[in-house]
Amino acid sequence: DVMAGPTITFTIAGDARDAQRALRTVGAEADRLDGRLEKSGGNFDKWKDRLVTASTAIVGVAGLVGKELINVASEAEQSLGAVDSVFKSSSGQIKQWANEAANNLGLSAHQYREMATVIGSQLKNLGVPMNQLAGQTNDLITLGADLAATFGGTTADAVEALSAVFRGEFDPIEKYGVSIKQSDINARLAAKG
Repeated sequence: DVMAGPTITFTIAGDARDAQRALRTVGAEADRLDGRLEKSGGNFDKWKDRLVTASTAIVGVAGLVGKELINVASEAEQSLGAVDSVFKSSSGQIKQWANEAANNLGLSAHQYREMATVIGSQLKNLGVPMNQLAGQTNDLITLGADLAATFGGTTADAVEALSAVFRGEFDPIEKYGVSIKQSDINARLAAKG
């Protein structure tokens, strides 16, 4: 009778596809090995080499996961710094919305901060006052989440389509039922002087 060993749990954040694939492979090999050990009556000597190989694979995966986690931490630190740089005194509000984004918008805090930095920079360059910058940025990210929920796709894609409009690119937003023409924009600008 083979006794179960300790359980190791990995939490993988961000885009760690390589680590996830490797963990699935190691998990499948461990399951096969466990089944074979049971059938052989637990004859350890017969399976010793396979155990060493599986252990080496687990150590390799742990290293890969560790590298992924270091990269995630580094990216998170960069996104926090970018939020501080763009939003200045309103950065605390953006960080709070980012922390709530998983429940409200289906985004990680890091994803929200990255989107906010891009949208906030664009709005800032268009002359949006600093006291309105955080609120308008959040409104646009929320609009992106609503567009994604209505028309499909990810919130990131919808926010990118909204961001493209600020760069004068109107094709991406059309898949969300929005049609904008440069001539209409020019007419409105002329009307406002």
